[in-house]
Amino acid sequence: MRYLILLVLMISPALAETIAIKGGTIHTAAGEPIINGTLVIEDGMISAVGTDIAIPEGARIIDATGKHVTPGIMNGSTTYGLSEGAAGKFKSDSSANGSGMTASFDVKYALNTASTLIREGRRQGVTRAVSSPQSSGDIFSGTSAIITMDNKQDMHFADGPMHAKFANASNRSVAWNRIRTIFEQVKDYESNKVRAMRGQSQHYILSFADMDALIPVLNGDKKLVMEIGSEAEIRGALQLKEDYDLDLIIQGAQEAWKVGAELAEAGVPVLVDPEHNTFGNVNMAGTTFSNAARLEEAGVTVAFYSGNGSLYYGHHIVQFAGIAVAHGMSHDGGIRAVTSNPAMIFGVDDVVGTLEEGKDADVVVWDGDPLEVTSNTDHVIVRGVEYDLVSRRTLLRDRYLNLDRGEPFTKRYQK
Repeated sequence: MRYLILLVLMISPALAETIAIKGGTIHTAAGEPIINGTLVIEDGMISAVGTDIAIPEGARIIDATGKHVTPGIMNGSTTYGLSEGAAGKFKSDSSANGSGMTASFDVKYALNTASTLIREGRRQGVTRAVSSPQSSGDIFSGTSAIITMDNKQDMHFADGPMHAKFANASNRSVAWNRIRTIFEQVKDYESNKVRAMRGQSQHYILSFADMDALIPVLNGDKKLVMEIGSEAEIRGALQLKEDYDLDLIIQGAQEAWKVGAELAEAGVPVLVDPEHNTFGNVNMAGTTFSNAARLEEAGVTVAFYSGNGSLYYGHHIVQFAGIAVAHGMSHDGGIRAVTSNPAMIFGVDDVVGTLEEGKDADVVVWDGDPLEVTSNTDHVIVRGVEYDLVSRRTLLRDRYLNLDRGEPFTKRYQK
């Protein structure tokens, strides 16, 4: 019965309240850390942050003395709300593969607000995430969703970018030719929609629905994430951006450090997995732990992700940030790469990503340096609501941790 009660509490958190977090080191991700600072939350928003802050009467006080306070963590590429790791027909809603859809696929329609994995990620400090489409079997995978990690019906926070991946092309020459042909056909389709609907246009590679989904990309109204890694691929993407005036994001970017200056000049941000230190193929032999540090030095906006396949470990992004810092990235840069930078890259930095007055109150209190593997969350607040640090994983842990082990397992099993 007590486990049922805990599950109900997980699903039904308290309403937003007035909270004052005081005494900790506040990493605002917008400036220098504030030592012995105070942060006030009212009506789900950050109302004040700094030193010598007046605490509203009746506020619940969280003592963060000796602890660290950060913005909520944002993971730039996950399958939160789209996959539970189960088998069967609906084991994952993250791919349109086999459906005939490519660019027109949109993951937001299948988001599972009751996902147990969202609770696990939130318990570990992830308060926002990009739920990304996986490969469609063609270059374009579809549109991602930016979500709030609170299991509420309005957790779909904003539409994400269009995603593209070369993994299913027979070679890079084919991929680059195909994507350019598609772009030219989309431009023709947009200019001749009436003729196209009458069947009087050229033969198009993609369906009308898929081309409609790409029109905002070519008009600069929608970002494009290209999942590529090698120096040659990144240079090709930069040329594509120039030719079609794209709002481009590069994900993977294992050899991005080789073209850091060009990326910075073009204003192209990158999503990297700092754990990558071995090349997936001979074309990415320059993969290195120091990728993020070199990109930071070059002036590139860097954000981290922990990979689409990390169903239960999306929160490891914080540990990956620690890896990047251990290999030369600044500590502040590591914090920003999992907070303010992804918010800025995905265009939601006016609402989240930093601890500043007027932003949504996504706040995490850590019992130690947040980039240390031994540190844990003490408090997790999403949109001004503090959530219990309880998940299916912790319930199972507590249930089986202290079983009576006096009787041999074989006898218990035979019963």
